[in-house]
Amino acid sequence: MEKNSIIKLYKLSALCITTIFSLNIATYKADAAEVDVSNVKEMEQSLSNAQDNASAENPYIISVKAGNYKLNYAINIPSYTTLVFEPEAKISCSEDYAIRISSASVNSVVDGGYFKGTGIFANGGKNITIKNTTLDSPSDCGILIKGDTSNVLVEENSVKKTKRFSIALMGADCKGDIQKNFITQSEDIALYLYNSSFKGDISDNSIKDCKKTAIYTGGTAINGDINDNTIKNVKGHGIGIYHGSHVNTIDGNKMNNIGGLNNGGNGDCGIMINADEGSGNKATPTYVKNITNNTIKNVTYSGIKLYAGPSGGNDNSRANQDKAYIEKNIKGNTLYNIGTYKHSKDWKKEIQNGGRYGAQTGIYLDAHSRVYGDICQNKITKTNLHGIYLRVGAVAKDIYSNTITDVEEDGICVNKKAKVNGVIKNNKITNAKTSGICVREGATVNTVSDNTFKQIGYKNIAVLDNSKIKKQY
Repeated sequence: MEKNSIIKLYKLSALCITTIFSLNIATYKADAAEVDVSNVKEMEQSLSNAQDNASAENPYIISVKAGNYKLNYAINIPSYTTLVFEPEAKISCSEDYAIRISSASVNSVVDGGYFKGTGIFANGGKNITIKNTTLDSPSDCGILIKGDTSNVLVEENSVKKTKRFSIALMGADCKGDIQKNFITQSEDIALYLYNSSFKGDISDNSIKDCKKTAIYTGGTAINGDINDNTIKNVKGHGIGIYHGSHVNTIDGNKMNNIGGLNNGGNGDCGIMINADEGSGNKATPTYVKNITNNTIKNVTYSGIKLYAGPSGGNDNSRANQDKAYIEKNIKGNTLYNIGTYKHSKDWKKEIQNGGRYGAQTGIYLDAHSRVYGDICQNKITKTNLHGIYLRVGAVAKDIYSNTITDVEEDGICVNKKAKVNGVIKNNKITNAKTSGICVREGATVNTVSDNTFKQIGYKNIAVLDNSKIKKQY
């Protein structure tokens, strides 16, 4: 037996919104109630009706026509409701966030619209989508996600001129993807994940012309990848993984013109893995499984840097050993023109005034950090210090098949009780102003073999200061 019920939607003097509902009991297929609105009052009435009537069988689509919409307070998107804005629909609000999605929301969608001076806030919910919006000069974050938010998609949004974070997860337990967004002219961190759990990928985003780090995670577990993002002209790091954060793979990202804060590397690297919790504090394990196939160009300090931190500033302390690490490999990355910042001639005075002298190196393992796998098949061209640099108890397994060209000091430098437990082999090092491979200040390398050296300023292989290479051939 088949039953059909049709309720016509009409408007007579005042707006009256009902649903167009068709349910076939045999197929359980429903048609959405579609409503067009052209002013704030109609929008509010439509959302109120959706709050009362929308369901999985009877979803609502509210289409907001072109025009100016000035909201006195934030509007809430009910469950099973899609709010679609035409491109010329311009929304402003007296509150920081024009749209809010609550923890009780299911299948809520915001699609399109031009938001001036305000943002979008999802505080929990399930099957949440925020896409195709333009957020211009929001007073707080552009898009903020908190709470237990599952199956969320943040896609193809344009966020510009934010005073705070452009897209942020703060205290969120979030499952979904952040992809294909365009972020520009952020005054703060562009994409910020803090004290959150995120299952999904951060991919194909474009971030440029920002005054701080492009992608930053702090205390955040990411079960997914940071991949194929384009990052250009940012003053901080390209990607910073901090304080107990971890991510599967950082892969295929393209970075150009990174840094400019000039604080010695803590805000001037292509990719930074930093476990340090401050002087005297024990670090929290902070790691990436793989760093692969990234292209990093024109960086003020280091291209890829790991830092676990000594305890209390004591280089000899092993309290933070291996707290910043790569679980597998640093492989197949291309790094060019690393270490662009030039200190003044009176650089000691510059440091006293707040500047810092940091390592300007292609791949840099500092202060008790570790790569459990290999540093291999990377191409490093033109650095202001070393090509690959290990120092202060840093540890790597094998360093092989890297091509290192035009470096101001050593092609590969192992320094200050750092260790290479495996082999340094089959690397091609050309035009290193000091040494091809240098082992110094109590450092140890197990084996060095079959490397190719051309145009080396001092020695192909230099062993200094009570250091040792156990096998060399």
